[in-house]
Amino acid sequence: MSTAVGCEMHQGVAIVTLDAPDGKVNILTSAFLHDLESTARRLERKRPTAAVVLSAKSGGFIAGADIREIQRVTDAAEGAELAREGQRIFELWSNLPFPVVAAIHGHCMGGGAEFALACDFRIAAPDAAIALPEVRLGILPGFGGTQRLPRLIPVEKALELILTGRKVRAEKAFRIGLVDRIAPADGLLDAALVLAREAVLDKRHLLAARKRKTKGLRRWMLEKNPVGRTLLFRKADKSARARSGGHYPAPPAIIEVMRKGLSLPLPKGLELEAAELGRLITTPECKNLVHVYFLSQRPGKGHGLRVEARPLRRAAVLGAGTMGGGIAQLLADRGIPVLLKDIRPEAVAAGLEQARRIFGKEASRKKKDRDAVTGKMENITGTVSYDGFHEVDLVVEAVVEKMTVKQTVLKEVETHLPESAVFATNTSALSVSELQSASTRPGNVGGMHFFNPVHRMPLVEIVRGGQTSDLSTATLFEAARRLGKIPVIVEDRPGFLVNRLLVAYLNEACLLADAGVDWLSLDQKAEEFGLPMGPFRLIDEVGIGIAAEVGKTLSRAFSYLPESHLLPRIVSSGLTGKKGGKGFYLYPRKKKPVPNRAVDRQLGLRKLRNATVFDMRKLLLLMVNEAGRCLEENVVNTPEDVDTGMVFGTGFPPFRGGLCRWADAEGLPGLVRELEEISAEAGRRYEPCAYIKERDSFYH
Repeated sequence: MSTAVGCEMHQGVAIVTLDAPDGKVNILTSAFLHDLESTARRLERKRPTAAVVLSAKSGGFIAGADIREIQRVTDAAEGAELAREGQRIFELWSNLPFPVVAAIHGHCMGGGAEFALACDFRIAAPDAAIALPEVRLGILPGFGGTQRLPRLIPVEKALELILTGRKVRAEKAFRIGLVDRIAPADGLLDAALVLAREAVLDKRHLLAARKRKTKGLRRWMLEKNPVGRTLLFRKADKSARARSGGHYPAPPAIIEVMRKGLSLPLPKGLELEAAELGRLITTPECKNLVHVYFLSQRPGKGHGLRVEARPLRRAAVLGAGTMGGGIAQLLADRGIPVLLKDIRPEAVAAGLEQARRIFGKEASRKKKDRDAVTGKMENITGTVSYDGFHEVDLVVEAVVEKMTVKQTVLKEVETHLPESAVFATNTSALSVSELQSASTRPGNVGGMHFFNPVHRMPLVEIVRGGQTSDLSTATLFEAARRLGKIPVIVEDRPGFLVNRLLVAYLNEACLLADAGVDWLSLDQKAEEFGLPMGPFRLIDEVGIGIAAEVGKTLSRAFSYLPESHLLPRIVSSGLTGKKGGKGFYLYPRKKKPVPNRAVDRQLGLRKLRNATVFDMRKLLLLMVNEAGRCLEENVVNTPEDVDTGMVFGTGFPPFRGGLCRWADAEGLPGLVRELEEISAEAGRRYEPCAYIKERDSFYH
């Protein structure tokens, strides 16, 4: 039987190789952990002078624990025992009577990072990325991470890494004492063997050098006295609760386990960690976050597609505005040469500057030098002509949102493209099928709806027009994946998926405000539910003019949706939203937005009452009903598509798992009854559709 862990001797040093069979990466399954235990027992008997542990996988060290095993746990005692088992096996490695060196390249995540922490020393290749991302699954590191990391590096840094789940690159990991050395990737094993032999000769000297690196007045003030440590943990708790809105139980649990554990011997700290993992792993928040994780890792092909995508070697973007510049930047960032075309040189220059600005911010955030920006920008060529378009595989159109303009551009560009090139419109609401009527190759025309800002929003709607071929759909789907996005295939219906649900929600919020519900209090209720912002702040972000136009389009398309007259009034008032610095909120430079209460007077809004939880619930129920209609009309194929769109396209609270998942947790039959009661007063838009009336839940 093949094993995930191999071992051979090299001049008295054991070289332990991690290489899970039948997998592209090493995952800590139960079987893998069993192999680690067996290897530790063998090494205990063989007594080499030292051991070096490295991965045979090109992608990295260990990618983390098996999330499906986390998903299956429904009992707190079982969850705690799962943690104890991992801790016990890692303790075997920690207690081996000779130095153990973890040689890390690529990804070293979750349980993989905890295994590396159990080793005596760590050496990393420059491409190493170490993280403890369990908080993103609603749990804490349960194989020793909350206890070993703050004993190794400054507690302040340990809290930051565990509470955010962020990756630490090799250079920073070395600076904070997480790794002991950095070595070239092609010399990693040799450097690890050198470190192992040095540890045999003088382990105390190496440990002292590590300790000197993390010394300092700040660490002494915050960690080495009771008052400083109390303040440190109190500040971390306040910050974590502010970020999470109090909706996520894992951050406060992590802080408490780390706080208590540091005052206890390691074995007792590990027991605290195991018990808390058992509690967290069974919470609804954990199960919902695991569900969201699997939504982000969905299959590589779209539902029902049985064709291979065409290769994407070169691309072009038409329209160098905010969206066009952002899409060009994204393509260039992924190493795809891209032509950025507009009809005016100054527009092209602005689009290039937009891309350069995004690259600059990313380089600054990742602490890269300006050469990195220059290198990426070399992938973008600005142009006002169609020179070079005969070589492109994909054209993304991001011109003004008018059908006549888009059809003219499509007719014009097609004469310069190879027969195989796919044309994607970035429209947010216009019909792809109508656009295809202007094409000589309608099968090659589809939609690729990016969300703004392009470089941050993970979702892309792949819109299949009436004549879009499976080959073109597959090509657009794969292109989105290559760009690091999460694609969802949608049929060509007004608003597609996300805007259809979102505009119904925003339109209803406007109707409530016009009826006397205070708009600011409704925003507050939305945030209390867990949304990143309320409907009126979102209208400002989208742009008041765009929101009004899309709202009008959908009201005309779906007769049951009454059009709110609030947005046309605010458009007439000259307010534009965030881009103009003023809308429902005011946007002072480099300051947080503040409510613009002057709009009440400008728009003739009467504040008769504050919003209630029931008002917010009505908005949610309307979206649930609209989701049912989208599934009924085959706009999308599955509830997973709806939840993917809502979480990654609108910021629907991940801890709730998505709109359909939330509806199931509430009880779909009960929601249907609520809709029926509301529809008696509010009208057709609340009449439950057949899809949700015929089911007990979306998912089962």
